[in-house]
Amino acid sequence: MITNEFWLDRWKAGQIGFHKEGVHPRLIEFWPILPQRSQVLVPLCGKSNDMIWLAEQGYQVTGVELSSLAVVQFLGDNDLSYETHQEGELKIHTVLDLPLRIVEGDYFLFSEDNFDACYDRAAMVAMPESKRADYVAHTLSRLSPTASTLLISLHYEGDKQGPPFSVDEQSVMTMWGNNIQKIASEDLAQTNPQYKEGNYQFFNETVWRITP
Repeated sequence: MITNEFWLDRWKAGQIGFHKEGVHPRLIEFWPILPQRSQVLVPLCGKSNDMIWLAEQGYQVTGVELSSLAVVQFLGDNDLSYETHQEGELKIHTVLDLPLRIVEGDYFLFSEDNFDACYDRAAMVAMPESKRADYVAHTLSRLSPTASTLLISLHYEGDKQGPPFSVDEQSVMTMWGNNIQKIASEDLAQTNPQYKEGNYQFFNETVWRITP
């Protein structure tokens, strides 16, 4: 059973193979051009440096993360000065030198809305099937009617069962609605040594754009 405690324990044990150092090349390649100061939501952000890249482009970035350890590591690893205040059950960590803040707590308790864009590299695929549609609906309700989303999904066949979970393309399209377009796909089992050695028949990483 994948619960909040499961993820907190993974962070405490350092079992964070899902964390990627550096900036994801797909983000740099496919992120849409948006007006400066656009509000960008990054659900289940972990300690991803993708948020630094987005903030450096001039966007107002809000990451939401359950694990206090992930938040502390992100702020510390990047030598960020910040201020913290409490809003209900959520802690808001506002970075002083970048247009960036981390909301610490359960994503399903996060109720701000009208974001201009969303970046999901590892959030949907972290959700078990029983929670996946609720996650997508909650995320869509955080966005403005004109928002753009860049989504990265995984679909694989092999010994590993997740997380990250395999989500087939039809399920992705059904959950996110009609305005979704596949813009890139790569079988990492053919191109990445980490996955070549993982006994996968295929391990497809697919990039999607969801527009109004």
